[in-house]
Amino acid sequence: MSFFFIFILFFLSSLLRILALDSFSGDKDFFDIKEETTLFTDLKLVKKIDAEISDELPLFYNYPMIVGYFNMPSARMSKTGVIGIGVALVKPYSIYGANFQMFDRMELALNYRVYQGIIEHNFGREGFGDDAERIGNVKLGLLTRQDGFPSLPQISIGVEDFIGTKRFNSKYVVATQQFLDWNLECSLGWGKGRIKGFFGGIAWSPFRKWHVPLLKEISFLAEWDAIDYKKHPHEHPSGRKVKSRVNGGISFLGWNALQFSVSSIRGTAIAASTSLRYPIGTTNGFFPKLRDPTVYQSPVDREPLGVVRNEQDFSQELAYALSDQGLDLYSAFLEYDETGQKELWLKIVNNRYREERVIRNRVQHVLAALTPSDVNTVIVTIEADALPCQTYRYRTEDLHRWRLGLISDFELETISPMREALPMPSEYDAAKIFQRNKRIWTFTVRPRLLTFFGSTSGKFKYNISAVASPEGYILDQVYYKFQASYSIKSSMQGIGGPDRANPSRLLIVRTDSLKYFQTNTLSMEQAYFQKGWNLGKGWFYRLALGYFEPAYGGAATELLYYPVKSHWAIGAEFAAVPKRHYHGIKFSRTTVQLRGERYVKVPFIGIQYFLDFYYDYKPLNMDLLLSAGQFLAKDKGIRIDVGRYFKSGMRFSLWCTFTNGHDHVNGHTYFDKGFAFIIPIDIFLKQSSRNYIGYAMAAWLRDVGARAETGKKLYWTLEKERYNY
Repeated sequence: MSFFFIFILFFLSSLLRILALDSFSGDKDFFDIKEETTLFTDLKLVKKIDAEISDELPLFYNYPMIVGYFNMPSARMSKTGVIGIGVALVKPYSIYGANFQMFDRMELALNYRVYQGIIEHNFGREGFGDDAERIGNVKLGLLTRQDGFPSLPQISIGVEDFIGTKRFNSKYVVATQQFLDWNLECSLGWGKGRIKGFFGGIAWSPFRKWHVPLLKEISFLAEWDAIDYKKHPHEHPSGRKVKSRVNGGISFLGWNALQFSVSSIRGTAIAASTSLRYPIGTTNGFFPKLRDPTVYQSPVDREPLGVVRNEQDFSQELAYALSDQGLDLYSAFLEYDETGQKELWLKIVNNRYREERVIRNRVQHVLAALTPSDVNTVIVTIEADALPCQTYRYRTEDLHRWRLGLISDFELETISPMREALPMPSEYDAAKIFQRNKRIWTFTVRPRLLTFFGSTSGKFKYNISAVASPEGYILDQVYYKFQASYSIKSSMQGIGGPDRANPSRLLIVRTDSLKYFQTNTLSMEQAYFQKGWNLGKGWFYRLALGYFEPAYGGAATELLYYPVKSHWAIGAEFAAVPKRHYHGIKFSRTTVQLRGERYVKVPFIGIQYFLDFYYDYKPLNMDLLLSAGQFLAKDKGIRIDVGRYFKSGMRFSLWCTFTNGHDHVNGHTYFDKGFAFIIPIDIFLKQSSRNYIGYAMAAWLRDVGARAETGKKLYWTLEKERYNY
């Protein structure tokens, strides 16, 4: 009866909404505005329409961190870029989850579900403990509010637990309608798998327009739970009893960020969850950028070079002005062009801002105010990692007109576009009026947290270390980086042996990685040199030598074609990287491989080579990387990396590798896959920064599709300097 009531309510409500809209079209109060045609009346009407368009009911995460009710999903989704994390106690399970809205129509959710009181049958008594399952979920919107059909319900399809063992796999389609006048949301769906047959849900937020703190954040939820508890083969034995299919409860959503939910479950127990959400993809940061300098305005000095304003005074004035803007001037030359006009050449390094347009704007303001009137042209080259990336060529008269507002930003960008980097003139052809050497070294110390899931001796392992990173330049042209770490606290001792349940038959190139982080002594992780060249016409080249990461070191080379303003790039890379010993700085010329029933030593020097293709699809703010070639374990194939970048500077990516390695996990061929994200640090700061916090996790630590780090890749150095959202 409860399900029948939900079904009838859903469709009657939809019918009433359509009829209400038809009658509303003749509402005199809304459409008859002929009597009041003042500007204020029109603006008031526009404000009212905008409010109605943007108005929506509270949105809730269910216990598996999918937008929905308690166990069941709805068709609704968060706004793009919103991330949520949460924990739920749903007897007899504990659920840890995360949700990320990658696109308007794509919702991703991850769960770690623990069977309470059920020891894992293979390694539970060795320390792993209760059985657990890693779950990936995806939901796609077929019809959303943005499509412009308010009288129709939102419709989505989804798959729960679509990777791995798929013990909790379900496929479903669901429709959701919001009745804003009634503060009511209704959903109806159908599922196959663990969710079997029809399901539904209702959310009522009666106080949402009240002005009573806390009370207006409360909603009442109910759902028809269609999970096949009794017959689903992987259900917890203590969770098969069902007295009621209706789960009812209450949810609190405070400040559109903090959610608490509690409900009945199966009519036999009480479940509860808490979660936190934040629009990390679209945020401008927790704090305004109060410590960023204002754009340069004064003093204005266009005095020509000569006795009153000599070249040294001008160059120092220019260097100080750029430094105040967070930019570093490293070289300045003055020469005469073929017509006898003065040209000013500048080499600038950006250490602060993430977007190219911000750098360009600040440079232009300084040049427009300080360039001498007898200088005809200013040529600015932006350099990063000792690599000239791009050049801008300005006529002084254009800068002057732009400062006075006679031409727009767009016009100045059109007549002075980003160009391929030009080589700086030599001291024989031009007069060097300023020179600053790059820092021989900078020193940073930071904490680091490494996490690992699924060890036989425990579900979650961690390593907390202190990391020290001196880096700098030798002779202004060769970049170097040294990184050392010291393990402060770790739960990783004694793990890192072969996977007994699914042993790898490939060369052991990655499955022993944990052994590199088990020492409590000072460990040298990186120590390499790198030199890059701009060959002209969009071509770049790189050489690197040294210790690239804790497990590998050697030599690497890379060639890249990446023209200015291009949305694509193509490159080739090659590296020879012997394996490092687990402790110390020595290299090994062997690794081990499972042959038959035992591991044997085999000669090994890692040879990897790839043909790389990069593509940036601006309409969707997506990028694609395809790498085809040979991986460390001598398996050949292709790695696909699809990324989505956001206004805040965050980038989220998914990768999958297909090779001929024929690795097997739980009886199925395994292809390396996982996700990664980077978050700009300046989200948490009061000033701009180019530094990021990164995290990556593979579905399984295997040897298939493995590759070694080889220093700073050319594409990402250039993309970082040319990036605009």
